[in-house]
Amino acid sequence: MLLTNGYIHSVSEPYANALHADNGVIAWLGSDAAGQQLVAATVSGPIEAHDLDKALVTPAFIDGFSTNPISATDTRVALSTTESVEMGVYYAPLTEDSPKADGIYVNAEQVSQLTGILNEIKPPTQLLIESTNAQQLEDILVALEQQPSSSLMRSRHRILVNHTISEQLIERLGTVHASVTVVPDVDTGVPRIYAPIASLIKKGIHVAAGTGQWSGSIWDLVTALIEHEDKTQRLSTRAAFNTVSRDGVRVWPNQIAQEHMAAGRIAVGSPADINVWRAEELGIQAPDIQAAHWSTDKRAGSALLPILSSSTQRPQLELRIRHGNIV
Repeated sequence: MLLTNGYIHSVSEPYANALHADNGVIAWLGSDAAGQQLVAATVSGPIEAHDLDKALVTPAFIDGFSTNPISATDTRVALSTTESVEMGVYYAPLTEDSPKADGIYVNAEQVSQLTGILNEIKPPTQLLIESTNAQQLEDILVALEQQPSSSLMRSRHRILVNHTISEQLIERLGTVHASVTVVPDVDTGVPRIYAPIASLIKKGIHVAAGTGQWSGSIWDLVTALIEHEDKTQRLSTRAAFNTVSRDGVRVWPNQIAQEHMAAGRIAVGSPADINVWRAEELGIQAPDIQAAHWSTDKRAGSALLPILSSSTQRPQLELRIRHGNIV
């Protein structure tokens, strides 16, 4: 497949406007003319070519945590979940003994048992631990801090949150090698983020964002991250998009993350799991709206994304490509 005349959201190749996919992976990125010449010279079989007409190409979303399975028309390609699914990382509830589980889910009511749970499991078993308030996060950290650092590094436990977190607790999160997965509350049909996501990322903590119970557009979740009610916690569109793409892979259990490290991005060798969007405006959107850049000039050398706000129309999906095939 050859896609041309588009905007390719690729950090590794920000000037690319053409993409060649072959055998389920991205084989090449570059200019339209070079892509046509390359494919003509190297491909012997039929070529499926598509003129994107300035549409935006992004990696398919990777959902940090969801209670909604992936549908036949989903813009997601994978998710973390507490149900056994084909396209996801499965965290079995603590009360279930499942040989298919990739990790164990500890809900908020079970946090009081966490020390015993940690003593019973063996690294690199990863826990996904729900925290509903700051005191509960304190209890989680106390339990994790009792474990050897080597065990924590191998397991890289995940903490599921959407509440305020003090600077002191953020510092301690970094010492126990835990990642954070933020899921929104849904208020009057709108996803809302309260966790201090910018502070977490600034401290070097891996952060993924998940839809949780939200079943609307993931662009709404991205918008919630860039319009955080605490202005100091607002993310750039690129940072917010990362939390629902490549960062969703980084927080998976070590072995799974290593096997899929190329997922969630557009680069040569990455899976050809991509979405094609029609957006009103593309640009580089900073957390401070006064500092936002609205240019689609390729000379800027930055991978473009839609300009998002709660008052603008969401990007419209035009194509879903999975394993290099339109679905």
